[in-house]
Amino acid sequence: MRNDSVAVRAVVLLTLLLSPAMVLGQAKKPAKPAKPKIPRLQSTRQVAIAKVKRDSKSVAVAAMRIDRMVEKNYEKHNVVAHPMTTDAQFVRRVYLDITGMIPTLPQVTSFLNDKTASKRARLIDQLLNSRGYGSHSYNYWANILRLTDRPTNNIMGYPYNEWIKDSLRSNKPYDVWVREMLTAEGKIWDNPASGYLLRDAGMPLDNLNNTVRVFLGTRIGCAQCHDHPFDRWTQREFYELASFMHGVRSRYNARDANYGKGNPVTRVRAELEKSGQQKMVGRVNRILRANQYGVIDNPRAVLKFPHDYQYDDAKPGEVVRPKTLFGTSPKLNPQADRRAIFAKWMTSPENPRFTKTIANRLWAKAMGRGIIHPVDDMTDASKPENPELMALLEEEMVRLKYDMKEFLRVIYNTRTYQRQASKHDIGPEEVYHFPGPVLRRMTAEQVWDSFLALTVYNPDTYVRPSISQFKAAIDVNMASVNAATAIKKSEAYEEQFGGAASRKQRQTMGYKGQVLVRASELPQPLPATHFIRQFGQGDRELISGASEDGTVPQILTMFNGPITHMMLERGSVIYDNLLKQRTTSDRIDAIFLAVLGRYPTATDRGVASREIAALKEAGYGNVIWALVNTREFLFIQ
Repeated sequence: MRNDSVAVRAVVLLTLLLSPAMVLGQAKKPAKPAKPKIPRLQSTRQVAIAKVKRDSKSVAVAAMRIDRMVEKNYEKHNVVAHPMTTDAQFVRRVYLDITGMIPTLPQVTSFLNDKTASKRARLIDQLLNSRGYGSHSYNYWANILRLTDRPTNNIMGYPYNEWIKDSLRSNKPYDVWVREMLTAEGKIWDNPASGYLLRDAGMPLDNLNNTVRVFLGTRIGCAQCHDHPFDRWTQREFYELASFMHGVRSRYNARDANYGKGNPVTRVRAELEKSGQQKMVGRVNRILRANQYGVIDNPRAVLKFPHDYQYDDAKPGEVVRPKTLFGTSPKLNPQADRRAIFAKWMTSPENPRFTKTIANRLWAKAMGRGIIHPVDDMTDASKPENPELMALLEEEMVRLKYDMKEFLRVIYNTRTYQRQASKHDIGPEEVYHFPGPVLRRMTAEQVWDSFLALTVYNPDTYVRPSISQFKAAIDVNMASVNAATAIKKSEAYEEQFGGAASRKQRQTMGYKGQVLVRASELPQPLPATHFIRQFGQGDRELISGASEDGTVPQILTMFNGPITHMMLERGSVIYDNLLKQRTTSDRIDAIFLAVLGRYPTATDRGVASREIAALKEAGYGNVIWALVNTREFLFIQ
């Protein structure tokens, strides 16, 4: 993936043809320094970051056991392992995999200059303890859980999304995290985990299908309408499992104690019209309708087989008795909390697919491919590439009590992870024996955040307003709310979370209409025209709906869009770093280290030197712009 002289020269020529106005590093400073166009982000609210424990011995032992299992498999399949990564390859890969962004110039040089034997393990610990870990982990799970700030016109997803982020930052055990999502009740800002069920409000069968796919790695959706044509699941089994969750509804009504008599929305609207404030109806409705939603459990509700049920094992309209898919189904009595029983079964170490699925997911997150592939389409016939390794990873997950951060720490410390990547395309049907990780293209969020690393100071300091701030701006007592209270709340919401907040953010953190904060702190998902969406962020309608494919619009955005140009503005990180260098050679080194995480080769240096000699200061900008348009920049080696 390294650029040779032909590749570099070709991109530089494209730069000269398509962006002749790019200039970096004026030789003379202006009499009055221009105001920097790139914002410097300031610290906002503090967030708690769970620290990994320094228990290097147990991590080393676990990593060694994994490596032995992998290397034993090499012998079985006559596989030659890839060489170990260089320090330059490793530092860039581990920053991208753990924090979601490339390392800065000081971070690269500090690591490359460190001569101690334990520096890789120490860097892994440092990055797992950073804000970047929570940010990047959130982007990963947002794609799987289909996180949106507003799943429907009335339900606000913001508190749930922030709860997901806070759970990852605090390193909540995975099994606890999943149980909280499946059993939550109440309004989303009082119990943000309720957002999981509200994400599919009014679609309980679809929610069950998503739950089994995400947390058990199994697709049973076809059985919602008929017996599964390619797996063993029957429609009866689907409905039996769905009956555990059937009592959930998502909207309060006049029968609920906290709702009051009548419809508060109608009552407040009448007050507004009577007082001549009709123009406030839209904003007030947004607040009141959001307060109508929450997870409410009706334990007496029963699920029945559909009217068109066509199989002999049940009758249309017959009441469904809850039963699990695997293992011994728990006995239920009329007073039993069916959701709690379902969640306990789902997250039990005895569940044959719960531990396997998360262990396989996190292995795929680090290595680019699961031991079972795909990670969310397991059947009874699915065979792990290395059954002994899969069993070992499951054992590790249980030993670590579903601590995802510690599990990843073990994987990142393996020789297997630290080998050079496989650079050929791995076909969907190819059995991959992990001679090293798979070469991967950056996700859309990684590309965006990496440009921030080249441009913005302190990109991790900005975080979105807290759940408690959201609640203060939107929560009302629906039994007693009046027009005056609703107006006051709508104004507070507009100022902190609505259009006024967006305009203020663009003024203080914006560049040519783009708000320069990390992808995890931007609206979820972004508009279709945004850089991140153009580079593959999905619309969050489908599980794992993001794309890492290249497109023509991406090329045009890289050539002509504001994001690649912002690095070359006064006040950007890379601009300032180059001004600190004394010689052309040092500046070329700084460019390659900042963009690609490595020193230039002799060929690279020659091409860059000739470009700079020909165009003086503008040449530096062309070299930077050329490098970010290479495959080496966009791929994780």
